[in-house]
Amino acid sequence: MIVQVFFVVFPIFALVGIGYVVASVGYLDRGLGDILSKFCVNLLIPILLFRSLGSANLNGISPWGYWATYYGSMIVVAFLGGLLVRVGFGREARAAVIAGLTASFSNTVLVGIPLIDAVYGSEGTLLISLLIVFHAPLTALTSSILMERAVVIDGHKAPRSKQELLIAVGKGLLANPILYGVVGGLLWNVSGLEIPKLADDVLAPLAKAASPVALVAVGMSMVNYGIRGNLAIGGVLAIIKSILMPFVVFVVAAHVIGLPSVWVGVATLIAACPTGVFSFIMANQFGTGHAMSTNGIAITTAISVFTVSFWLWFIQVQGY
Repeated sequence: MIVQVFFVVFPIFALVGIGYVVASVGYLDRGLGDILSKFCVNLLIPILLFRSLGSANLNGISPWGYWATYYGSMIVVAFLGGLLVRVGFGREARAAVIAGLTASFSNTVLVGIPLIDAVYGSEGTLLISLLIVFHAPLTALTSSILMERAVVIDGHKAPRSKQELLIAVGKGLLANPILYGVVGGLLWNVSGLEIPKLADDVLAPLAKAASPVALVAVGMSMVNYGIRGNLAIGGVLAIIKSILMPFVVFVVAAHVIGLPSVWVGVATLIAACPTGVFSFIMANQFGTGHAMSTNGIAITTAISVFTVSFWLWFIQVQGY
């Protein structure tokens, strides 16, 4: 079992390692990591999601329990992470919001998709696609609302109106190409049409390139997310993200909601993925929590080869 896990996980994180090495030694320019990330997010991954959803058999699939499991767990863990930083470390309300994101928001796109595809194939890619439908929109809306409240609590400014807030969030979502890939794939699926062979012959190699390019991009980008400032908060949040988040998701998925085996495995592995960069984006936007977010991203990504391997082994031992 352990050998099987190694052969699944090693190629994934070897690509991340290659990206890190070529950027850190200067073989390739560090800025190329961000360019590759944009190439993946703006083109390759939307195409991958479009093909996955556009050609999938969605008959009989009811994702409500799946969504409730993951997002309910995410809310609980984010609350605990934020509360710990607010009360335990005495940080301001805005930092607590960043902490919640760092403790709960997974890198579903650049790490999650390659991981799930390697472990569960097309069925897993479909399931992570269904999760991504709401991952960015719900997180962006919720975190923006919470941050607006936190800014007021910290005494920095008056809150924006609900209309201004919704417009700002809406503009951000409309600029997200991942959403277009997901929605486009779902609409194509509903139409009942097959993707024309000539078009698919063009899309297929781009979709296939998404996973390896994304993983190398993650490794190269990690050079820019080094350890900064006080390590304690970032370290604690990394533990919450890598251990508590997947544990809560697994318990809820397997023993509370009772999802099918593959759904349990996919949800747990997504939860085990390292922290996504959204927490750092929010930290930059609101001028707080930079160190905790970058430390959380760096630590969870660095240890993910071990933590993801553990969770993959764990769910397989449990029969999922």
